[in-house]
This record gives sequence, C-alpha cells and structure tokens, in this order.
Amino acid sequence: MIPYLQHSAEVDMDFQDRVAIVTGGTGALGSTVALDLAGGGARVAVPYIVDEEWAALQKRADAARERLWAARADFAKSADVDRFIADIVARWGRIDFLVCIAGGFAAGKTHETSEDSWDSMFNLNLRTVYLAAHAVAPVMIKQDFGRIITISSGAILNGGGAGMAAYAVSKGAVRQLTEILAKELRDYDIHAHCILPGTMDTPANRRAMPSADFSKWVSTADVTRVIHFLLGDGARAVQSVSVPVLGKG
Repeated sequence: MIPYLQHSAEVDMDFQDRVAIVTGGTGALGSTVALDLAGGGARVAVPYIVDEEWAALQKRADAARERLWAARADFAKSADVDRFIADIVARWGRIDFLVCIAGGFAAGKTHETSEDSWDSMFNLNLRTVYLAAHAVAPVMIKQDFGRIITISSGAILNGGGAGMAAYAVSKGAVRQLTEILAKELRDYDIHAHCILPGTMDTPANRRAMPSADFSKWVSTADVTRVIHFLLGDGARAVQSVSVPVLGKG
C-alpha cells in the first residue's frame, strides 16, 4: 500500500484496471497523484524527460511499481504526445483518466515579460493540456467514458495574477479550456474538472520562498485527495467543476 494516501477497499475498486495518464508525473504533485492512482489499482502511464526523476518515482512506488509505465516524451511536442498515446492504446487498449499536471512558473509584469517567457508559459501550461486532450479525447469518445483533470492556479481567482502575467493568463486559459472540454464531451460520459491550488508545499517552493509561512500552503496530498475523489465513482454525477484548493493562505 502506498504510504502517501491511505486507500479503503471500497475506494480502491474505483481505479481497479483503469488506465491513467499523469503528465508531469515525476514532479512533486504529479508523483503523488501517480502513486495514489497506482496504489488504488490503476495502470499509470507517466511521460518523463529526466531519467533520474523517473528512477526516483519507481523507487518510491514499492509494490505498485508493476502498475507504472513510462516513456520519454515532451508533452509540448505533438509528435511525442501522439506516439505516447498510441503506445498506451497498443499496450492497454484504453485510456480512462487524463491528469494534466505538467507546467511551469515565471514571474513578471506584463511590460516586463519577454516574448520568449510568454511563449514558454503558454507552451508549458496550456499547450501541454491542449495536445494531451486533443490526442486522448478520441480514445475516450470511442470507449464512451473518460475523466480529465487539469491544474490551473489559485492565483487567478478574483482577478489575481498581477506580477505574474504570462503565468496567470496561461493558467486562466487552462481553466477556460477545461470548461469547454466538459461541454464538448459530456455526451460521451467524459467529465472535465479543473483544480486551482494555492501555493503548494513543495521542495522547490520552499527553496524559492524560504521566509514564507509554510503552514499556510496546501500540501500535495490534499490536492491529490481532491483529484482522487473527482476521478472516482463517487463523483460520477459531477460533470464539470472548478475547485480552489487553497490551504490556509
């Protein structure tokens, strides 16, 4: 049993023999989600770029390692995405869950943000979601089932995002795209949900903001619990929802 989140036998049945993709699945949040799904019985596919990060995820997986599969793929490149999806369908015959966590952050006011930085934020945060959904939706439509989870940001709530313009706009677009996907795919029992986390308690964020009050940040485990619920049978009547998960901040 994966130690990160405890699973009951009833909850485990939600994911038994499901096939999931977790983009960004070797990162702080993505690895927690991937291990949670594998611990719940799903077969989990993880695209990776850095060999050491994939090795670290395997080491943490313990008994669930046999339910993890990975291949080198950059989800900002359509050829990589198409090849990755084709490999999964050939291997397992279906794709039930798509969890889009891959992304990045850059600060900067609008007039201070370079064109390269702007493009980078949209490639990392929006393009990866678009390409994944573009490739996976036809598979889900054919099987008449699917669940899609995207990650936006609590920073965009209430008109927020000043000082992080490109990041906030790209994450706002992720939320909008998720709502569009939900409407486009609802006739096929495909649900699309968007999570808007506050600042997450990750090693990278602690290094970047060492003087912050970490107790106000949201844990990756708490975000994962929300994702777990929305993917499970308990949320089968919830077609589309945007969920702020903000911690105490």
